[in-house]
Amino acid sequence: IKQQATSGFQTFITHYREDPDQQNLIDWIQEDWLQCCGVEGPRDWDRNAYFNCSSGAVGSREACGVPFSCCRNKPQDIIRNKQCGYDVRKPTYSFDIAKIIYDKGCLEAAEEWFDRNLLIVATSAVCTAFAQILGICFAQNLRADIFAQKAK
Repeated sequence: IKQQATSGFQTFITHYREDPDQQNLIDWIQEDWLQCCGVEGPRDWDRNAYFNCSSGAVGSREACGVPFSCCRNKPQDIIRNKQCGYDVRKPTYSFDIAKIIYDKGCLEAAEEWFDRNLLIVATSAVCTAFAQILGICFAQNLRADIFAQKAK
């Protein structure tokens, strides 16, 4: 599962600007759910044509940066800074990037989330399975009653 999640998320990163639905999903995962950046860290954004450090040569302002969803939001900010991730992966960047963007990868953050919420996830899975099995039992009972009525 871990390998499939990694390869899927890496594919999403590669096609980040090409599909708005995938872009919104990645932004939600990174900003709202896990507070993370990339699969294993911000360097994963080098896989994307817009955020790759060599993209500056073709005029991409996002070159050597990360999407805004990687940025740490300040509680007092009313308007989100969509350019906060520009240039943060450049070697010449002079600020502490850990204060500006999330430096933890989403894979590690997801593992930590599942560890913290394992009881809730497991309970939900068991309850769902129980409800499904109960539904099957009731359906079988109904089927048997229908056949019994037809036989009369």
